[in-house]
Amino acid sequence: MRCNTVVRHVAIASMVVALNESAQATEIFDPSFASCTGINCSSIVIGGVVNAFANSPKPWTAEIRATSGRCLRLDVTTQQADLEIVAVAPNGNVYRNDDTNGLMPVVKINNTATGFYTVQIAQYAGSVTEGTFQLAFGVYNLNNPNCAPATSPELASVRAAKK
Repeated sequence: MRCNTVVRHVAIASMVVALNESAQATEIFDPSFASCTGINCSSIVIGGVVNAFANSPKPWTAEIRATSGRCLRLDVTTQQADLEIVAVAPNGNVYRNDDTNGLMPVVKINNTATGFYTVQIAQYAGSVTEGTFQLAFGVYNLNNPNCAPATSPELASVRAAKK
């Protein structure tokens, strides 16, 4: 009986570890800090997938690093669904954008904090959807045209009302 209990606890612990590991986001950064001024110049373009699991929406999530006093541009350049970007700064500020260039979301953060920004890309209304997209992201000098006009952080009262 004791052996079965130990095996069951090990199995449960393994499932918890596996679930925790699958929820972690990829940590990425742009090693080519730039002062160029063309839109998305020197950016890194990566492909991503927004998908669904058991009729539940599942956003694409990454941790994107920035250093203090820079410009971070997050720009969805192609998409198969109407997407939204939500970026949470290390200090807790939330930046959100649904439609900037037609239906394409862009978040532009000027005067970044040092650390990882949690970036989620998902269907704009939180609906179940599946599709691919391309994200161009780059880190530039402060007040670079790639961050003009900057995306304003949401106020805490707006975030609480959306819950």
